[in-house]
Amino acid sequence: MSDAVIRRATEGDIARLVQIENLCFTQDRMSRRTIRHFIASSTATFWVAMRGDAVVGYALVIFRRNTALARLYSMAVDPTCQGQGIGQQLLACAQEGTLDFGAPMLRLEVHPDNAAAISLYRKNGYQEFALYPDYYPDHSPALRMEKVLVPQSMRRPSPLHFYHQTLPFTCGPASLMMAMNALNPAIEMDRSSEIALWREATTIFMTSGHGGCGPLGLALAAHRRGFSAGVLVSREGPLFVDTVRKDENRKVVELVHYDFAAQAAKAGITVQSGAFGIDDIERHTRDGQMALVLISQYRIYGDKIPHWVVVSGFDDRFVYVTDPDIGEDDEPYNGSDCVSVPILRHEFDLMARYGRSKLQAAVFINRA
Repeated sequence: MSDAVIRRATEGDIARLVQIENLCFTQDRMSRRTIRHFIASSTATFWVAMRGDAVVGYALVIFRRNTALARLYSMAVDPTCQGQGIGQQLLACAQEGTLDFGAPMLRLEVHPDNAAAISLYRKNGYQEFALYPDYYPDHSPALRMEKVLVPQSMRRPSPLHFYHQTLPFTCGPASLMMAMNALNPAIEMDRSSEIALWREATTIFMTSGHGGCGPLGLALAAHRRGFSAGVLVSREGPLFVDTVRKDENRKVVELVHYDFAAQAAKAGITVQSGAFGIDDIERHTRDGQMALVLISQYRIYGDKIPHWVVVSGFDDRFVYVTDPDIGEDDEPYNGSDCVSVPILRHEFDLMARYGRSKLQAAVFINRA
């Protein structure tokens, strides 16, 4: 076991941490500015390993608001001190810090050629669950690994194949593609399909800019592609009308809604109106259905925006959610942070209500 002392990083460590970055990595290095940001962040823990008065390594873990998932963003040890147990000590500290933050799962990405790091992670119980293509600046892939730190508390689903929405208003199409692909791997997930689905399912207008997709439009799009579909919605009538400022635009939203409702009735799509909860969503998924659920992004990103996600599993404590939005370009998240993310059931229940009216909507699809 290493004799290093582990403590939290401070601004006084920045110069040495930049040196370690340059010694350990030839690409994808953290800048001085990035290191300073993470040291000060309330959603990151930055640990350094000390030998005497010298920083010889670090581990950085980042967290997402209101989820039970953490990510080992980076870990490095000065090459002159490698092979002496410091990496093991830092990893153990990172795991303890993750549990202290309230996250029972830790994920990471590692270069497939980094045999020493992969061996360390495997020895500590990390399992490979995906390969992230074109991840590093040289276009090489990243191996995704994860560890459930409290395994008795979680029964996880198999991760979905991730698709990142390419436009701010295409969360519904991106979620629908992931759900359809989970049921039928032959379903293509690409930008042409994303835009085509948005054109079919959009409600035309939102507060500003392009419109998003409502539950009826998404259910109809799935039905046209050979899937059975059903809808739960907390109230009858057009949705999102209160976000449309102009009367003429509001009339268009209403027209689209009633047209979708007529098409859904003709297609035999069941639409149930009335308040519902997590137990109702879980009940619908027990026979293999995939669920798309409308949430408010406020509790994750601080934005009061309606947003579609895929719910792929449940256990006694968590709802497992795949979110097609990885955040803004300056946020340190990627697809690994968004696939089958565990969210406490009561927290998800708060998320799955949008606006002052606490609007609820869910779409369920299955093989026809």
